[in-house]
Amino acid sequence: MSSKQVSLEEAVAQIPDGATVAIGGSSLSRKPMALVRALARSSVRDLDLVVDVGGPDIDLLIGCNKVRRLRYAYVGFELLGLAPHFRRARQEGSLEFEEWTEYTVMAGLDAHIKGIGFLPTRTGLGTDLLTVNRSFRLIEDPFTGQSLVAVPAIAPDVALIHVNVADRAGNAVILGDAHIDALCAKAARTTIISTEAVVDEAELQRYGRDIQIPRIYVQAVAEAPWGAHFTACAPSYRVDMEAIEDYLQAARQADSWQAYLERAVLVSEEARVSSLGGAERLIGRLWV
Repeated sequence: MSSKQVSLEEAVAQIPDGATVAIGGSSLSRKPMALVRALARSSVRDLDLVVDVGGPDIDLLIGCNKVRRLRYAYVGFELLGLAPHFRRARQEGSLEFEEWTEYTVMAGLDAHIKGIGFLPTRTGLGTDLLTVNRSFRLIEDPFTGQSLVAVPAIAPDVALIHVNVADRAGNAVILGDAHIDALCAKAARTTIISTEAVVDEAELQRYGRDIQIPRIYVQAVAEAPWGAHFTACAPSYRVDMEAIEDYLQAARQADSWQAYLERAVLVSEEARVSSLGGAERLIGRLWV
């Protein structure tokens, strides 16, 4: 099998301006942060982002002026509070926002995978969802006469996903909760994965059913140890609360934000890990 392994920079170079990008992981769990940081360093702009439960991935890209539109169910930092750049953009109306739910995001991706324009669901009935999001339509079930919500298909140009282990052909292993990553990979025209480690095919086969994303859906593989940091990557490392608090503190003011970008985003992944005390210190603090 041919190798699809590339660098982080080569991976995100495949993303054009204005692309619709679905991002895997959920909240503070297994976000493709190394790919997101590489995207933040790139010249790409006007992205249309799709996420079910967003966190630092979405907030960072908004803070770096990469986003034109966002379809989401939630964006925040859970117990540590709101996402500062997302909140400001939402209050100012500087971006186009569409409020979805976790299930409707999944239904939209699934509709595109199935090659149809929408999927019907009861999700959203009796709520304000159809008021705040005019993309949905209230329809009648032709067999029962019941009211249903028609969820439009979501067709990502690109999916960004972080996995635990992958081989060079793109077969990818997710340990723990896979969230909606397999749906993102199947729906996207181009799927880019980062992985904690690239292994050979024979070793990967030992994971059996944990190979959640087959190579037929993957166009690029980038090795990125600590690639989900500062979110968690179960079962290897926990959420880095220190790094999140540093991010949130920096995001409060323009000058501190620029300084943060220069030391934590506009550098190589190796330099970033080194600035945090190196892999050994991270292992000591975060290794499960």
